[in-house]
Order: sequence, then C-alpha cells, then structure tokens
Amino acid sequence: MNIFVTGTDTDVGKTVTSAWICRNSSALYWKPIQTGDDSDTETVVRFSPKTRVIPNAYHLKAPLSAYDAARLEGVNIDVNKIVEQCPQSNTVIEGAGGALVPITDSVMMADLMARLNVKALIVAKSQLGFLNHIFLTIEALRARSVSILGIVLNGETELTDTIEQFARCKVLAVLKNLDSISNTNVPVEILQELR
Repeated sequence: MNIFVTGTDTDVGKTVTSAWICRNSSALYWKPIQTGDDSDTETVVRFSPKTRVIPNAYHLKAPLSAYDAARLEGVNIDVNKIVEQCPQSNTVIEGAGGALVPITDSVMMADLMARLNVKALIVAKSQLGFLNHIFLTIEALRARSVSILGIVLNGETELTDTIEQFARCKVLAVLKNLDSISNTNVPVEILQELR
C-alpha cells in the first residue's frame, strides 16, 4: 500500500511528515507535482539521506495550484500519466496543497488520491481554525471514498480528543518541529501500511 500525505492548508508540515516517515522506514518518496522554486524532494533527502526518490512527474515554476501553474506555463497535466508512474507499494506520496486543490479542469487532489487507491494521512498545523480545516478535508476525502489512515498534528494541542471524536479517526502523532523527526517514532499504523 502507498500513503498519500495531504495537508489541511499550505505550509502545515506535509514535507516534514513525509521526511519523518521515510527516515524511519524503507519507503520511497514521490511528489508527483511540485510547484514553485523550492523542492520538497530536496528537503526530504536532506532529512532522510538514504531515501530513494522518484522524480516529479511535473515541476511547475509558479507557486500556485497545479492547475493555475500549468495554465501559466502552457502545460497539460495528464493525470493518467501520474497514475501510470505510481509505484505499487511502499511509497510516501506527497500532495501539492490540500485535498481540494485543482490539478486539471476536472480533477482535484482528492480525486487523484482516489484514482491511486492510497490511504490518506492528513497533516494539520495546530493553529486557530485547524479543526474546521481537518473536518472539511475529511469530508472531501470520504466523499470520494478515500481511506483515511489518520492525522498527524504539527504542533502541540489539547484538542486531540475533540479531533478524534468528530473526525472519527485517530491522531497518530504530534510533531513539534523539524528537529523532532529524528526523535519521534513513527506509529506502527503508518509503518504497517508501507508494504
């Protein structure tokens, strides 16, 4: 099985979470669509140097949604190509943006997750409004029959019980910062999916 790391917003810790999992497992890393000048793949390799990476299917220059960046650059994103390139198992796949970020005229990131038949790992940053963002992400994924493995929180919170009650899924870990990825064990629920 593959795990698809999705976020409730931008800059919530998807890449840190992906690096943390890769560093503590034999999983491959793949970011099918990268937008902007930065490289999440380079960040993962910096924190998990032994991780094997799969090259991006698309690397777009503008720091926008895949849909908007592709339109600016005159690129047609072929979702079938992404699906065909996806490894069968043992891969951490990092999305570009959140579940409802558009990729093409008719495909959102959550639709891609459904087509890839992955389990979603939701990453949320502990900040004002994050409960709403978590629950909206869960509704979008469940509407597309995407299985949800659990939630990883970036930053401490006292609302774990509330999240689990309304999300009806488990908060698997709380990561404090980049430095914590080497000192925090990856939950067995995550490692069991990477086979």
